[in-house]
Amino acid sequence: MKQRFAIVTVTATGQKLAQQIAAVWPQPVTIYAPAKIALAPTQSIARGEFSTVLQRLFKQVDCLICIMASGIVVRTLAPVIEDKTTDPAVLVLDEQGQHVISLLSGHIGGANQWTNELATLLVADPVVTTATDTEQVQALDLLMKQLNGWYPEFKRNTKWINGLLAAKAPVYLYIEPYLRGYVDHLRGFTEVADWHALPTAGPAVIISDRTVFPKRAQTVQLIPRCNVLGIGCRKNVTIAQAQQAWLEFCQQEQLAWQSVAQIASIDKKAHEPALHYLAATFNCELTFYSAAELATAAEHYPQSAFVKKTVGVGNVAAASAEVASGQLALTPRFASQEMTFTLARLKQLQK
Repeated sequence: MKQRFAIVTVTATGQKLAQQIAAVWPQPVTIYAPAKIALAPTQSIARGEFSTVLQRLFKQVDCLICIMASGIVVRTLAPVIEDKTTDPAVLVLDEQGQHVISLLSGHIGGANQWTNELATLLVADPVVTTATDTEQVQALDLLMKQLNGWYPEFKRNTKWINGLLAAKAPVYLYIEPYLRGYVDHLRGFTEVADWHALPTAGPAVIISDRTVFPKRAQTVQLIPRCNVLGIGCRKNVTIAQAQQAWLEFCQQEQLAWQSVAQIASIDKKAHEPALHYLAATFNCELTFYSAAELATAAEHYPQSAFVKKTVGVGNVAAASAEVASGQLALTPRFASQEMTFTLARLKQLQK
């Protein structure tokens, strides 16, 4: 989804800075200013509507850039601030563009990153007060964002692990080697090369899409949404069959279901309720491809003459997974309950 940026200013000098930002910012930006000073293409804010407009934008954009006193922003947005997992990034600048402040949603919302990027463009001072950032260590919630992932008890575990990292206390970490390239750094963690090397006690983070790990106290498993599930199926396969087949597949592959970022199949199966049910269950994208789009990828795997005669291509599950992920399938063809599953890993994680 294209990121949406808005700049709100209250002075003519601030409007000039907003136009300067819009000219150099790599994404489209909409500028808002009071009607008495607004110059095209700036959107005008009618007299008495400032609070309404700022609160509405807060609910609509990914990043809200405010050129005004931080106190104005805090008081105006206080009624609509809800949760760090859903609130947008809020940045505050003085009208001379000397300081860029990350005010809200520094990690999940991206405010810290955008603060640093904007400060670089303006040759300004970035003001980031998040403890893990000031201590120059990684943060658990930032890792989750980089991996488009999930971990349980988000608020409690984020506060706990990030607090330890900021205090330079030991936090052990194991990350699957194939996931290492998705993260920028792991500073602050004590990394182990093999999960068996994790100490029997003490805070630890495991980053993996597998379910092979024994229960361990004080451990958080971060599951990245890194996989594409390719599916083939008979006509009118039932939801109950899909549930059973998926359970068997996860057990066989020792796979965490939360790791599925996308389901892919052939367009002739677009009407199958079972596929839509699985996508809704995983809260993931569901993509269909034509036989022509799958033909080249299908040649990389064993093909069925019957399947080819029926849908126009001899392999659906593996070919769909490859086309959607941009990489070869990882798992062999799994068949159960009149369904076939194959897994592939995304070349680039969806965020």
